[in-house]
Amino acid sequence: MSSKKHLSRRQFGTLVGGAALALPFLPAWMRAALAQPTSAPVRFLALRTPHGVDRDYWIPRRTDGSEPGSADDDLEGLTFDYPDAVLTPLMPWRSKITILDGLDTQVCKEGTRADRRRFHGHQEQGSLLTGAQPPEDRQADYDGHPSLDFYLHARLPAPALLTACVEGTGDWKCMSYDDAGRPRNPEADPRTLFRQAFPADFVPPTPEEPEPGEPPPPVIDYSRGEARISAYGIAAIERMRVRLDGTERVKLDAHLEAMMRLSPTPGTPGTPGTPTLPPAYCTTSGMDVPTRGGNVGNVAGVAEVTRAHARVIAQAFACGRARVGTLQILNDYPNYFSDLPEVRTPQILGRYGSTFRFHENLVHDYWGASGTTRAELRVGYCAGLRWSASHVAAVLEELDSMPDPLDPMGGSILDNTIVFWHNEFGHDGHDNQHTRHPAVIAGGGGRTLRLGRYLRLRNIASDERVPHNRLLTSIAQAMGLSDVEYFGDRDLGSRAAYRGPLAPLMV
Repeated sequence: MSSKKHLSRRQFGTLVGGAALALPFLPAWMRAALAQPTSAPVRFLALRTPHGVDRDYWIPRRTDGSEPGSADDDLEGLTFDYPDAVLTPLMPWRSKITILDGLDTQVCKEGTRADRRRFHGHQEQGSLLTGAQPPEDRQADYDGHPSLDFYLHARLPAPALLTACVEGTGDWKCMSYDDAGRPRNPEADPRTLFRQAFPADFVPPTPEEPEPGEPPPPVIDYSRGEARISAYGIAAIERMRVRLDGTERVKLDAHLEAMMRLSPTPGTPGTPGTPTLPPAYCTTSGMDVPTRGGNVGNVAGVAEVTRAHARVIAQAFACGRARVGTLQILNDYPNYFSDLPEVRTPQILGRYGSTFRFHENLVHDYWGASGTTRAELRVGYCAGLRWSASHVAAVLEELDSMPDPLDPMGGSILDNTIVFWHNEFGHDGHDNQHTRHPAVIAGGGGRTLRLGRYLRLRNIASDERVPHNRLLTSIAQAMGLSDVEYFGDRDLGSRAAYRGPLAPLMV
């Protein structure tokens, strides 16, 4: 008899919740054998915000105000709620994000070719997703290096590659680059972005009728729950094992290994624990065009357009119309940051006047200031960056509110999306900001990356560098492309420091 049935997410969670408790008691080799990978496709979304960052006010801290005590720390024991903290809006999301501290865009300092620039500032932000050295002519292309989103879309095809922005931007501010390294202009209007993913005649498949009061159920393979229930008995034997030693323990180990050999390997097609993907369904039709256009207009409009883009991306991911996207949330020159009440402090208005510009005045001056002046500027600078973090939190909320039709574990689109949030540049003096580059990973991509962690990748005060190319490789591997051992500039692929994933981030 088939073990596949329709279950509500609540029913499925109840079924497997108790049995899953046994898994932590098993030895590592057994846990790996019993682990059930999600069958949902993994998506990728890159987010970018402007104005650099002061790393010291971007990281989480302990409750006494000190920096995290270890290089691998639980975010639940840390806080973003301290004076001038940047990531305060992400406090509710600590279990679904990981903070990477000490990542560097070292590629911008290599200069292995005569036509390459050796700085990271405004016009070098294309290096973030291409992993390539920026051009000496700052308006030029990236010399045959595609961005990660373009590369992933080519290997994991879907109808649309979504490239969006909040407020229009020129070529030199782009996130996405084609296979020739040419910039791809993002779409500022959520309505046009929607139409790229959903033709006017698109009609979603009709799901089976749900039970009264229940949302449309995902197709669930009972064998996943059955495999976890069987783990309970194995766990009981394991608890006995830890009380034994000598010959008796050797015999019990042999017995456990024999049991595992007799069990089908999860992930093998046709065996229990490996459900067939159900047909995708969604609730979005081609006529559900957003009502919000791309005209931002004011501070409130930034939040509205950001959410509208994020909602379109979540719909496209859920309906299988896209697997990859980028969203640039403003760039340096729109002056909405200057209108924020938290930025317009008496000290800042007294220094610059009421018509000051956030970037050209406050941000430029911040890195050259010290003492009381630096502290006064920091209040406004970090308030602006905190506003950017609130937009990222809104994107996560939109992705998390969309159920994933293809996830038999009942997860959301966020659960099965790798969200990579980064800034245009990192910590330090203006136009030379290639170190301590802020990076947040959210969602985890179908439980393929570690979440809820603060990961310090290097000694922050040292000259050591951790090239961000390794993060790009980590993302590619988490998307299922296990053959990718390096992503980035062709001249650097043989260097060990640039190769391989970031081990602390990988599950």
